[in-house]
Amino acid sequence: MSTAFYKNTNYWFSSCYSMVYYAAGSLVFSFYAIWLSKKIGLTAEQTGILYSCNYFIALIIMFFYGITQDKLVLRKHLVWFQSLIITGGAPFLIYVYEPLLRSHFYIGVISGSIYLGFGWIAGMGLIDSYCEKISRAFGFEFGQARTWGCIAYAIGTFIAGILISKNPHLNFWAASVIGLLFITLNILFKPDLSRANLSMVKVNEPLKLNEIIAVFKLKDFWVFVIYVLGTYSLYNIYDQQLFPVYFTNLFGNEGAGYEIYGMLNSLQVFLEAAVMFTVPFIVNKVGAKNALIFAACVSAARILMTGYAESIFFISIIKLMHCLEITTVLVAVFKYIALNFDKRLSATVFLVGYQVAGSVGVILFSTIAGNFYDANGPAATFKGLGFIVVLFMIFAIAFLNSEKKSLVQNHNSINDVN
Repeated sequence: MSTAFYKNTNYWFSSCYSMVYYAAGSLVFSFYAIWLSKKIGLTAEQTGILYSCNYFIALIIMFFYGITQDKLVLRKHLVWFQSLIITGGAPFLIYVYEPLLRSHFYIGVISGSIYLGFGWIAGMGLIDSYCEKISRAFGFEFGQARTWGCIAYAIGTFIAGILISKNPHLNFWAASVIGLLFITLNILFKPDLSRANLSMVKVNEPLKLNEIIAVFKLKDFWVFVIYVLGTYSLYNIYDQQLFPVYFTNLFGNEGAGYEIYGMLNSLQVFLEAAVMFTVPFIVNKVGAKNALIFAACVSAARILMTGYAESIFFISIIKLMHCLEITTVLVAVFKYIALNFDKRLSATVFLVGYQVAGSVGVILFSTIAGNFYDANGPAATFKGLGFIVVLFMIFAIAFLNSEKKSLVQNHNSINDVN
């Protein structure tokens, strides 16, 4: 790096993209499962059906987002579309989505899956991969910019915890206001590709369709997909679909449960920001494979301990452990992709190999998990999910590429693609 990262204008633009996106996302999704359960009255089974549909539609969108953004490199066509979707979030969620879920459940599920898929579920991977491309193009660590997304999510979650006890619609309107800031950021950000790191981004070498398709023939790609399927997807079901409802049900007063969960979630994400800033250096030191295994270990431990814990204090500590897991896996995934695949295909591999695989797991397991939760309770559900994650962690130890093997095979994989 020729200059310190904080003196790099592109670093601050990348950071701002993370901030506005995750601030809006926190206002909509940090209490999404609780809103569905408590405010709309969905059962755990209905919530599972809704999550499955959300992620199925998002799966299709992720293919489109990943392949298209790799062709666009740093051009903002999809990012512009994303900002418009987020700005229109409140009118859609309040006047279309909520009434349909109450009166015509399946129509509401499908329409919501399309809108939320474009805006947030698939959009998260789009924004993260776009910011990662900026970081490689202009010479700074992605994790250092993503830190600001964690901070914004923490602040947004704290505010959301207060607003949802008054009126959840206030959260949605706040997200739409942030969408206007997203639009402003798009107007201001004008990347100078002539100064980009061409050896990393290769903006002068446009991708061909056969190069993209060839990635799906690589064994290493499918090993990576299986790892994500058994770890990231189950973490999503646990952390987003089941845990928020479980935790807030521990309190006799519903409003108090919302506020305490909001404060706890905010503290967790502030911890994420601190860890996110330092984790790139740790991942560089221990290697991407070891970091991915560590993330799976933390995930399994959190889910299993939740199944055995009875103290609200201890359960709160388990929640805060999330900061170790999500930061490590996000940085390690990009490092692993950069080592094992053509860097021009980073968005495709991330969105398809990581986000789509995670979505497939949610589609396969969320309704089953919801039914099991309704029938057997949280303890048995969390123990079962945790055991499955342990099995996939063992798979990762056996089959993910080590650092040395990645460096050797990366050149061969690129030649195979070409």
